[in-house]
Amino acid sequence: MHQFSDEPMERSKSERNFIQTLENLYARMFSGEDLRSEEEKMLDTIRMAHDEWKNAEAFFQDVTDPDLIDHAIYRVQAAKTKYRYLMKLAREMGIRQNLQ
Repeated sequence: MHQFSDEPMERSKSERNFIQTLENLYARMFSGEDLRSEEEKMLDTIRMAHDEWKNAEAFFQDVTDPDLIDHAIYRVQAAKTKYRYLMKLAREMGIRQNLQ
């Protein structure tokens, strides 16, 4: 027979992550709060910066108008600089994730 106790049941890491994800989603949808940790926010920012860099490179590869070439080069350099800066900040924050 199973004994019930007041102690919380141990949850696996994946269960805790799932529950935290649902809580964050609920908070953002209904109250406008962002309950993600600073690490999660930083990782999302880094992913977006990486996407921005790749999009800028794709734009540079596709641009044909000579008047836009300087703009395309600027976009690539700016996005690359932003990404590198965020990666440096993440390392300083002690974030050790498998990033691109």
